[in-house]
Amino acid sequence: MKTHRHIAVALFTAALGAGTITIAPAAQAATCDVQIGTTYKSGSYIVGYGSLSNCPSTSTAKLTVQRWTGLYWKDYATATAHQGYDTYVRQNCSGTGTQTWRTLISGTTIGGEYRTKASNQLRVSC
Repeated sequence: MKTHRHIAVALFTAALGAGTITIAPAAQAATCDVQIGTTYKSGSYIVGYGSLSNCPSTSTAKLTVQRWTGLYWKDYATATAHQGYDTYVRQNCSGTGTQTWRTLISGTTIGGEYRTKASNQLRVSC
């Protein structure tokens, strides 16, 4: 079997002459992914944003403002994030005192891979 490979390589080389062949690597496919922005306070609102990148136009992901309870992240406002542009979500925090907030984006990408990303944690008084 090894001899057949050497003969095939020799014939292939002879057919090409002294020139060399460069085979370009396959183009990397863009990876569908979720993106998260910085969570901030605006007036009495906690604001977060996120999007999808390199996904089909019909792709969506869940965007959620969350507050730390001391034991777990509790979901508050939600929005549906889309491909190609930022989607904003906001939660009124009036009367909640000093709390820690963040924004989370999650969704299933092409190929069924679950993706999630969390923003910065913001500790503010409302």
